[in-house]
Amino acid sequence: MKADFIINRPHRQSPLQRTLFTLITMVAWTLWISLWLPLLTLIAWLLGVEDAFKQLGLMHPLHAANDLSIVLCVAIVCALLMGSWSQYNRVRFAGKQRRRGNRAVELAEMAPVLAASLDTARRLRARQRSVVHFAPDGWMLLDADGESD
Repeated sequence: MKADFIINRPHRQSPLQRTLFTLITMVAWTLWISLWLPLLTLIAWLLGVEDAFKQLGLMHPLHAANDLSIVLCVAIVCALLMGSWSQYNRVRFAGKQRRRGNRAVELAEMAPVLAASLDTARRLRARQRSVVHFAPDGWMLLDADGESD
């Protein structure tokens, strides 16, 4: 079955589409994981995890508010750490080119590597997209816009 509605080129999608598809993916994964929760709960119950919570006194109602505040504090600390780390990297690497540029390859260098004539190498470089076919005897054929060499 061919799915024509799927875009395989994310760089052509608008930011709104990418955000929407990311949100849909997160919701789908959340639903998928929630389907496994009853089985995971059963396995934890069989392993005695509920008894461990009772022995540690974590099942008491007064601990619930304390546990929530601990979770909130940990979430805030994590958010601050990640935010500060991203700001540090932004300041450190913003506007810096870390990769060297590629040198332009001359046609006289390119043609022998491709085992092609200078004319074929020139036409390959002039086009934005080229289709190269190989004949059974090993010769390269350049197919562009329905014409072959």
